Amino acid sequence: MSRNVLLLNASEEVINVIDWKRAITLLFSGKAQAPYNYEHAYEVKTNNGKFRLPCAIMLLKYVRLPFSTANPTRNNILKRDSYLCQYCSTRLTSKNTTLDHVIPKSRGGGGGWENLVSSCMKCNNVKGNRTPKEAGMPLNKKPRKETNISLLFMSMGDVEAWKRWNL
Repeated sequence: MSRNVLLLNASEEVINVIDWKRAITLLFSGKAQAPYNYEHAYEVKTNNGKFRLPCAIMLLKYVRLPFSTANPTRNNILKRDSYLCQYCSTRLTSKNTTLDHVIPKSRGGGGGWENLVSSCMKCNNVKGNRTPKEAGMPLNKKPRKETNISLLFMSMGDVEAWKRWNL
């Protein structure tokens, strides 16, 4: 059974996605409950019948979490950019995928979130050692930093039961 449950802080801030076994443990230990006025649930078969497991659970006590951004790895950049070339919007495959430095490294551009974008080989070669403006190739969207949570939800897709938290 692969049922993911959204774990929320006591303030209903998204913390993580956990598996159904961990969710049941938190519920029965009295550390979590279903969010107020929330009806989405999975049915889990038990020896005594069926148990309605909420698709999202909320901790009863607030947990302070440090803010953290994810590392700008190749995989994370591709997730952020939805596996699309940021110049021509081509769907990227393992054969045509490259990462492009918006400001070329030879001109002082770094390797951080704001300077790396996913690109197809063709666009990367055409752009070469120029800025997007010089090459006449505007970016589809401005590159930005991402958090671990935002990347997690990007890879999970659209979950109807979690719309309440704008995911």
